[in-house]
Amino acid sequence: MTMKHSDFLVVGAGLIGSAVACGLLRRNHSVTLLDEGGEALRASLGNFGLVWVQGKGQGARHYAEWCHEASEVFPEYARQLQDETGVELAYRKPGGLTLCHGEAEYQKRTQVLERLKNESRHGAYDCSMLSRQEVQKMLPTLTLGPGVTGGSYSPHDGYLNPLALLKALHTSITLGGGAFCSGTAAINIRYENGRFLISTQKGEFSAEKIVLAAGHGITRLAAMVGMQVEVHPQQGQLMVTERTRPVLSMPISGIQQTAEGSFIVGLSNREVGFNTDTDTRLLKQMAQRVVNAFPALASLRIVRSWSSLRVLSADGLPIYQQSEICPGAYAITSHSGVTLAPLHQTHIADWIVDGVQPDEFENFSTRRFDVEKIA
Repeated sequence: MTMKHSDFLVVGAGLIGSAVACGLLRRNHSVTLLDEGGEALRASLGNFGLVWVQGKGQGARHYAEWCHEASEVFPEYARQLQDETGVELAYRKPGGLTLCHGEAEYQKRTQVLERLKNESRHGAYDCSMLSRQEVQKMLPTLTLGPGVTGGSYSPHDGYLNPLALLKALHTSITLGGGAFCSGTAAINIRYENGRFLISTQKGEFSAEKIVLAAGHGITRLAAMVGMQVEVHPQQGQLMVTERTRPVLSMPISGIQQTAEGSFIVGLSNREVGFNTDTDTRLLKQMAQRVVNAFPALASLRIVRSWSSLRVLSADGLPIYQQSEICPGAYAITSHSGVTLAPLHQTHIADWIVDGVQPDEFENFSTRRFDVEKIA
């Protein structure tokens, strides 16, 4: 079997790997994208589709700014990707809300925003706490439940169809001349004579550089090229209702209405290893919180529920790491695959190709964990 060679091999065709592959192709490099296929534990299956800024980056100003930059360029990014591929992303940016149930939640949310304001470069954070009455004015077609005390609003938040985004990225890769190899899991990586050789069940692939964006498989693969990239799974459960008339005009953290009219609910975080079983008790709690927020939705039938596994680093922030032992090997992982897609396609591709690093980029490397261990 002939070995296929390209300038870049990207391992993992989820939102992160696909966005990076698109960026490399636009710089006129040959790219082969390897994907495990149906057996992969895809974080994309549980992605809520939020392009979200508010609340992110406590104690990590660089991450807060990274998300804000992505949100600012997302409208043009989505428009260009739609025009190129013909895939409708259903992207909207009406701003987003986080609801508070009870006074304790309201005070806690206020403290989060105050901390983000104090940590910012300019002592400002564009997210406002709203009273119950102010939230109700923003949602005129849904009456709030009596326990909702208010919430926070950011004009920078939006949402889209995450599966449409993934389809658009794959389409862009094909249109750009990239090689997309599905059902091709990376088994072993070798670094020989300045090149990377990846063994798969479909043969060997070689490249000058490799990008590892393999989700839960990144720890094993990164170790083969001298990088310690530790991630762990966090289970999130989701449910979807039957379709109804449009009544929710903006995304709410954990609750949104799709363009087709269904409500998607995702309000859980569980540390259960690689278990993807749903928990009926937890699903009932999620449904009850939605009804507490919007009693009018109590009559909607739940038509499907499932769980997925988020890929998280120890501190929940992205990791962007280059191997010191095997130059040309990169590892990328993040829980914000949708929000950060435009930056993965631009800034991360620039870093991989030319070594250009954005401001405070070093804070995303795995060396931050070494500092924590010493401390």
